[in-house]
Amino acid sequence: MRGKRPTRRRVLQNIFGMGLFSWLIARIKQLFGLQGDSGRKSPKEATNESKPPHADQEQVEEPEEQEEDPEPTEPENGAIVFVYDDGAMEDYTQALPAHKAFDAPATTGIVSNWIGTSGYMDTEELDELVDAGWEIASHTKKHRPIGSFPLTEDTNHSDIIVSAEGYRHGHHEGETVEISNGETKVLREVAGLAGEPGERRVKLTEPVDEHFHAGETEIRYPADVMHEAVDDSKKALEEMGYDVSTILAPYDAYSGYSNLFVKEQYDGVANANHGSRINYPDEYDPYETQRDYFIEFTNKKSVKHDLDKIADDALLGVVGAHSFKEEVNEESIREMLSWVEDRDIETMTLREAIETYN
Repeated sequence: MRGKRPTRRRVLQNIFGMGLFSWLIARIKQLFGLQGDSGRKSPKEATNESKPPHADQEQVEEPEEQEEDPEPTEPENGAIVFVYDDGAMEDYTQALPAHKAFDAPATTGIVSNWIGTSGYMDTEELDELVDAGWEIASHTKKHRPIGSFPLTEDTNHSDIIVSAEGYRHGHHEGETVEISNGETKVLREVAGLAGEPGERRVKLTEPVDEHFHAGETEIRYPADVMHEAVDDSKKALEEMGYDVSTILAPYDAYSGYSNLFVKEQYDGVANANHGSRINYPDEYDPYETQRDYFIEFTNKKSVKHDLDKIADDALLGVVGAHSFKEEVNEESIREMLSWVEDRDIETMTLREAIETYN
């Protein structure tokens, strides 16, 4: 039987010997980047193995998880918001010292066109209020009523005097008002006020020229005037560097018509419903905030009664004042703040109240 023909490997082994042959094979494998029989890595493999995982891929850093701010908790003894009207200099000279003494913030409603005019705060005073924790709210551009008022008497074509539940439009001669029943509307220029105190009416420069029914018709500012009052004020205050998210309605006049414009720009209104200091947390709507005064147009017994209720039932109180009035001074404001402190009621801005209760 013929033997097997020697392989080339065997022939080379016979010629060079086993040692020289093994060295030659190893060198060939090394030159071609192959792993040797010994299990050692080729230079390329060794280099790759020394790299950290994904070294050849673009490093992608995982974004750090941002801790969310904890939800504000409702104070155990209730809370109260002080809202001052108009931006009078007395907010700075009378109200601010009183609030500083109790480390209590407040909200001030600023008429943007009045800033720096006689009797009103300028940005220097407003900056100090903000530094003390106060909130700057809009009080419209020119202190115009942003509510609508239902007519209380029918109008005839020749009438130039309009009777409504509110007469504040009559304070602003030359402004344009809209009289509308939802289907028909007329635009007329205001001539001023008519009637005696207690029976005030709005006088127009020309006849209504329509028959409108009381209860079905309103007098109000048209949309362009509303946008100027509501939007321009916020824009002007923000351009001065203030964070503005709430509004205080001039003359405590607010209505569903107001909401059409206010909700586009603001998180809430300080005095949507005038006449009560009490807001119930379970049903609080920042566009339905109730506010009443705590010095003017009231008495100490009524105020203390409401403060007791706020503390006992953990409610939200919203109170207001015009600091330029004689009876509204540092002493009377301090007295109110002492009553609040005695009942351990927390004082906050309107913005903070909305964040807490809404």
